[in-house]
Amino acid sequence: IQATLFYVSDDGTQLVPTSRNVPYAATQAEQARRLVEAQVATAPEGLLSPIPAGTIVRAVFITDSREAYVDLGGTILSGHSGGSLDEALTVYAIVNAITTNLPEVTAVQILIEGREVDSLRGHIDLRAPLAKSLDWVQKGPSPQ
Repeated sequence: IQATLFYVSDDGTQLVPTSRNVPYAATQAEQARRLVEAQVATAPEGLLSPIPAGTIVRAVFITDSREAYVDLGGTILSGHSGGSLDEALTVYAIVNAITTNLPEVTAVQILIEGREVDSLRGHIDLRAPLAKSLDWVQKGPSPQ
């Protein structure tokens, strides 16, 4: 499918929506997983990923209330640079990748190693599902 994924702008201050091919999946939950796997994969040449290299997708599921839960592992915590802006770009790249491409999903909660966490690096509250936020996304046409 043609999906919109999010990468860090040249100046490091916002997310740039970028059209990418993502494998099709038969179910919504599996499609959400493929979107997240594509988002955490190495960024295309010339783009910078907001997700630390070595991050893995452990599980993705969607509840009857249309909320997605994304369980991440690997270096998502240890490899993260920290800082409130970098944390926001990481969190909302994942949240927006799912909610933009699967509009039926209303919110996304990020879990780490199968557990709820307060935050990645102390800035964004991850104790509840987060709705899409375009506040961090570049406005206007994308250069990609």
